[in-house]
Amino acid sequence: MADFGIPYMGSKGGIIHRIAPIFPAADNFYDLFGGGFSVSHYMLYHHSKKYKRFLYNEIKSDVVQLVKDAIAGKYNYDVFKPEWISRERFFAEKDSNAYIRCIWSFGNNQKCYMFSEENERNKRSLHNAVVFNEFDALAISILKFKKFPDHLSIRGRRLACRQTVVKRKGELEQLERLERLQQLEHLQQLQQLEQLERLQQLEHLQQLQQLEFSSRSYSGVEILPNSVVYCDPPYKGTTGYLGEFDHKVFWDWVMDQAEPVFVSEYQAPPMAKVIMALNHKKKLSHKGCSTDSVEKLFGNEAAVKSLASRRL
Repeated sequence: MADFGIPYMGSKGGIIHRIAPIFPAADNFYDLFGGGFSVSHYMLYHHSKKYKRFLYNEIKSDVVQLVKDAIAGKYNYDVFKPEWISRERFFAEKDSNAYIRCIWSFGNNQKCYMFSEENERNKRSLHNAVVFNEFDALAISILKFKKFPDHLSIRGRRLACRQTVVKRKGELEQLERLERLQQLEHLQQLQQLEQLERLQQLEHLQQLQQLEFSSRSYSGVEILPNSVVYCDPPYKGTTGYLGEFDHKVFWDWVMDQAEPVFVSEYQAPPMAKVIMALNHKKKLSHKGCSTDSVEKLFGNEAAVKSLASRRL
């Protein structure tokens, strides 16, 4: 399992394996800004014996329900045949539908539609061919056949579609048919189906008896004694998250906690201590390219003391 949680902007799925060993053992593990569930998913999968209880908290209740539905198997291809979500439907329903908002948004930013206007028609044509085995004239012209074999599943059809597009692209490169080649360059992946398969991974979560769900503000969650708290709040000075966030109030809350609190951020007040720095590539910048950034793991006084005691 290389991917954890659901597709989500700001997911810690790529670095949680570096952060997790820092956390001390305790009775309870709190993931207070749970977002796409990647941290809770990873901790349950790799560190279920380190804690008795895991609490995944995400203030957006429809995202919590999306995670619950995925764990319950709602998005399994045997029962869920994902219909195409158009640009118009995305903007009409994204605020009330976490599945549409998360899976069908560009970079999972929950704001912008996944596809450009020029690519939407081609993507829709291949989506319907893969999901429903229904070919229109455009799908036939792209794939050069009229139907997938009946025995193939949706996943099998998606992989066969990608292999066919890649093969055709290679043939066109040799023939230098640039106009047709440009048409295929954006069709190698059906991102929405690949991301949907991330939801299906959650069906295999085995440690459900240890997992609890919550949909509150971080400050409204009761932190029990003998606990470890992890926070991945909206980062100060960055854009892209839904709603406003009061960073001063948050850090005052962190420093008031008696239990160890670990926070992922780029910057923090002087009273917070740097536990570790993590250099990694951000997937997208405002210019549309990847950039290097120095993300840090900060801790309150209790977190620093817990680490010091482990070294003794």
